[in-house]
Amino acid sequence: MKSFRLALQLLRREWQSGELLTLTASLILAVTTVLTITLITDRLTSGMTRESAELVGGDLVIESTREPDAGWRTRGSELGLKSTTVLLFDSVLFAGEEMQLGSIKAVTNGYPLLGKMEIKDSVKGETFTTTAIPAPGTVWADPRILNQLGIQPGDEIIFGAIKVKVDKLIIFEPDQAGSLFQFAPRLLVNQADLAAAQVLGPGSRVHYRTLFSGTEAAQLKIRLEQELGVGHRIITPNEDENRASEALSQATQYIRLSTLLTIILAAIAIALTARRYAERHRDTSAMLRCLGGQQRSISLLFSYQLLLMTVLAVAISAPLGWLLHELILQVLAPLLPVELPPPSASPWVTACSSALLLMTGFALPPLLRLSNTPPLRVLRKELNPPSLSMWLAYGLTGVSQLVLLLVIFEDISQILLIMVAATLSIAVFGWLIFQVLKKVRKITANRHSLLAKSARNLAAHGATSTTQIMAFSLTLMLMLLIAHLRGDLVDEWRLQLPDNAPNHFVFNLFPEQTEDFLRIASQSAKLQPLYPVIRGRLVAVNGDRDAITAGGDNRRELNFTWTTALPKDNGITEGQWPPQNGEISVEQEYAKRLGMKLGDSIQIDINGAVFDVRVTSLRSVEWESFSPNFYLIFSRQQLQDMPTGYITSFYLDGDNRPLLKQLNVHFPALTIIEIDNIIARMELILSQVTLSVEVILVFILLGGFAVLFATLQTTADERRHEGALLRALGASRRYIRQAYLAEFGLIGLISGLIAVTGAEALTAAIYHKAFKLEFSPSPELWLLVPVLMALVVAVAGYTGSRRVMEVSPNQLLQSG
Repeated sequence: MKSFRLALQLLRREWQSGELLTLTASLILAVTTVLTITLITDRLTSGMTRESAELVGGDLVIESTREPDAGWRTRGSELGLKSTTVLLFDSVLFAGEEMQLGSIKAVTNGYPLLGKMEIKDSVKGETFTTTAIPAPGTVWADPRILNQLGIQPGDEIIFGAIKVKVDKLIIFEPDQAGSLFQFAPRLLVNQADLAAAQVLGPGSRVHYRTLFSGTEAAQLKIRLEQELGVGHRIITPNEDENRASEALSQATQYIRLSTLLTIILAAIAIALTARRYAERHRDTSAMLRCLGGQQRSISLLFSYQLLLMTVLAVAISAPLGWLLHELILQVLAPLLPVELPPPSASPWVTACSSALLLMTGFALPPLLRLSNTPPLRVLRKELNPPSLSMWLAYGLTGVSQLVLLLVIFEDISQILLIMVAATLSIAVFGWLIFQVLKKVRKITANRHSLLAKSARNLAAHGATSTTQIMAFSLTLMLMLLIAHLRGDLVDEWRLQLPDNAPNHFVFNLFPEQTEDFLRIASQSAKLQPLYPVIRGRLVAVNGDRDAITAGGDNRRELNFTWTTALPKDNGITEGQWPPQNGEISVEQEYAKRLGMKLGDSIQIDINGAVFDVRVTSLRSVEWESFSPNFYLIFSRQQLQDMPTGYITSFYLDGDNRPLLKQLNVHFPALTIIEIDNIIARMELILSQVTLSVEVILVFILLGGFAVLFATLQTTADERRHEGALLRALGASRRYIRQAYLAEFGLIGLISGLIAVTGAEALTAAIYHKAFKLEFSPSPELWLLVPVLMALVVAVAGYTGSRRVMEVSPNQLLQSG
């Protein structure tokens, strides 16, 4: 308690003198930045996940071709999850003499689990939202059903063995992404009507979707994924194959990486500031030793000071971080498409843990060294405390950062690999810089130009100069990395939903209708190519029928096509294009799931006709380009004698919507699917993702400025002392000003070159390992960054050293 009271008294005195201001301010900035970032990203991520979950239908979805096990929902209830089961199947609808194939979705109370449906009472009525479902005896219909049957809301249609009333029009379903490409227009019915309708029986083709929502959905997934067999597929918002999910996954990785880099920048600032604080308190430690203080007591004294500063920093940072994150969200509110959920406890835990671990790992080691300060330093200022054990210093830093990584990240293997690589790189660069400075000192020994003297002065303080250069280099390298990554991610997301992306899909177009269709549709719509479609199944891979069941239900029917022109959203990753007779091209992820490779033999069944083909190419496919795409592409010779329909997609603006009715009149069997709402919802999610990335970049820049300030402060006292000596020896202010500009400019130039080298290498590695992006070097950075860095550091260093020119040499020497 005595050590604690003394620590409190010294802390109060040093706070009044301004000694602790820089160190505390660095920690406050670090914790505030971390808390603000984590609060914003936690809420944005939760909002994006919720939007993506609405597109899927829940936090966890189990798709199956057989009736689901009732035990799934029981287990979900035990975990506090809400659940419901949706049945999907096709059935013919009748109204008078008209008939239409409809895609039936049968639901129960509790649907939708997430989000709301958008419906209308009439064709010209206002759209409104609801969480209700059709009452028994009524249905809600896609407007296309009314157009094709020639009826109005309130009319009756025949659904199986019963008549039902069309009560509402469906505009949007929250889980529509799960059935985006159904061939027939939607009819939403109450499951209570299925028994009377007698539309289902033994052998009926029914698709079941069991939806779950709740915070413990991941736990249920872990429990069930080992039990589910063939015919089942588990879907989560982050795993569903759509662009929104891919962007969400990449944004989450970016957010985690940004948080890590922010903490690294804060750690650098704290370590530099703590080092300077320790150097300025050697005399205090020596005096305490003279007065009988033990090493353990002095260690406790400074440890208590760090603990008190940490508590103070957290107390200030907590409301500041909350206020700042709310202010930013208020400013961005007009751009946010949805109301964000409240934050979880994770940001608060991360911020508090960061504060404690940063102080323990980066501020404590230099302060512990003070306990070894010899008492004779009171008389002999040149005596310094012996170095703290390298193992202890690095051990504290390493352990604290490992714990911090465990707090922030679930899987630290890749992050740890990156940090180890970065640490080794820093050590190598540091050693090289130190050796180069030694050579520079020899080379410039007999030269008297201002630049040579500045270079020689840097070399004379080799350790200090190396520390400054490495601090600047690492800071700039991290800022370049995050800025480069932000630009490439945002550009990629914007390309995923280009202007005029197809918003209508066309099915059931017969071969003899293609010329008339192209003639009519091309007048108002922007058409994609027509593709022939044949339904079929995979039977075996290299004669092995069991291989088809690998990775889920792969026995289902697929859409096959042939073409000699490679679709624009496809790319050949292996093999040769186009496939010839007896050959096939396979989408690479599908091939990976089934264990296929070039040269494999695949057995195909089309309407009972079984034949073998050989894999001659693998393709990458952009599935959510809103253009027709296929797992398997054949040669024309292989399929030209099979019964064929055609598929395409097109973009149609609102002014040309009468074309849809014209197409339905000319081609009665044609099925047109409108996906404007899905595109709008995906644009909404991508806008959130982009916004979160833009916000985070600001805080990375703040962290960089903190390091810049702390780095300049580390040698401020030494430079003021040297400047005072030069002034006392007759050096003019102009000469000192030019010397500072030249010296700091050299530091900035060297730092810029090292930063660009490290940033390019690290960016390439992270792009390949974490984001699966193509990396292209930026030659312009090699010229631009070093020059800008030289200017910035020169101006900042000169500004921080102006006191040398403003105060008399005698006053500076006495204060030093």
